[in-house]
Amino acid sequence: MSTEKSAGIAAIAGGISEALVTTAFGLVVAVPAVWMFNYFTGRIDSFDVEMGNSSSELIDYFLKRSQAKTAGARK
Repeated sequence: MSTEKSAGIAAIAGGISEALVTTAFGLVVAVPAVWMFNYFTGRIDSFDVEMGNSSSELIDYFLKRSQAKTAGARK
């Protein structure tokens, strides 16, 4: 406003439009980034659950196998 020596809406319209364009470009970048982050975070969480289940099954298998050998040796 000091460069144009006026206090009207025309003095600040250029700054407002520049800020709106910058905000729009920021949203164009941010929204897909958040979607992809959420997608990959969900995939990693699912993988983590599957790995936990698989490791539990493997431990159960080895425990049962160990108990079967111990029971067979006692007979």
